[in-house]
Amino acid sequence: MAAKKVILSTEEVIDPGEIRQDPARTTIPYFLVDAVVHLPFGAYPGGVPARYELDLEHIDRLNAIQDEAAMQAYLEEYVYGVPDHETFLERKVGWPRLKELIRRATVREGYH
Repeated sequence: MAAKKVILSTEEVIDPGEIRQDPARTTIPYFLVDAVVHLPFGAYPGGVPARYELDLEHIDRLNAIQDEAAMQAYLEEYVYGVPDHETFLERKVGWPRLKELIRRATVREGYH
């Protein structure tokens, strides 16, 4: 690893007993991790298989940005203009939209 510190962000924090039951599924050994951050929807606007779909509407909005001024406006509204990730999700995305992205992913993966 090239990093001096490893900060792991995760959609869900699970009991260490679950990890011990199937240690082969652990891809980063615990002794290399300096901190764990519980960050639901941390991949947004991307998705996480079987958790939530990517938000194509939001990604299309990002892809439509063609100049520095538009990018700065986007950053001001969606990044600098909110105090934290949870507030961003509540104010700029909305829980109904997030629930829909969850529904789409779970139906697609057969977890409905």
